[in-house]
Amino acid sequence: MAIRAVIFDLGGTLIDWPDWDEDVLRRWGLSYEYLCRKVPDRQWPEKEYYVDAMRGAELAHWQRVNTIQASATPEEVLQEGFQVLNCTVSATELRIALDGYGQAVNGWSMVFPDAVPTLLSLRKQGYRIGLLSNTWWAAAWHNSDLATHGLDSLLDVVLYTSELPHSKPHPEVFRLVSKLLEVDPVECVMVGDRLIDDVSGALGAGMRGIWKKTPYPWPEPSHIQPTATIIQLAELLPLLETLNS
Repeated sequence: MAIRAVIFDLGGTLIDWPDWDEDVLRRWGLSYEYLCRKVPDRQWPEKEYYVDAMRGAELAHWQRVNTIQASATPEEVLQEGFQVLNCTVSATELRIALDGYGQAVNGWSMVFPDAVPTLLSLRKQGYRIGLLSNTWWAAAWHNSDLATHGLDSLLDVVLYTSELPHSKPHPEVFRLVSKLLEVDPVECVMVGDRLIDDVSGALGAGMRGIWKKTPYPWPEPSHIQPTATIIQLAELLPLLETLNS
């Protein structure tokens, strides 16, 4: 059956966060400093403990994604960090901590140079275009990145798993995005940089899965066979022509 819709992963596929592992702790530190400025009349834990607890909560979330395809909201992730610190926070204080982290990561992302031209070409050819991202971040944080890089107007449907009951590779999130795109799963192709989350999830939902191979050390199980493999998004257009021929 002909492909009518293309669904993209976000991080590592359309945009990226340079030096993530090297810079993520500094970003958590910035959020701590923001919290202390906004709520100065409270005795907060030491900065290093805050950073370790929040990064630990973030990693614990991703472990649950990997094992049971769980999802979580930003509030749930930060609340878990505060629980590790034995620190009770009000709804207002939690919101301030979230605002601090949102500001800390604002402007961090970069867009791959062939992302916008590829989406423009897909739109000109009449494809429906979707985004399905595994994330605990607030939609507003990601939407800011999309707008900054000129991607927001090129996407028909945008889904973040922080707003869904499950994360990729759970089949329900793939079925939902195809439903919102108003196409059958067999008419969709998923493009992503992770074999397990993106490719196997798409294949399991009846879609085709294109692996955008990157230098990141994501697992590469030999039993997952993508429909095709690309290195650059610019390779996608001629590939789709071949798949639809």
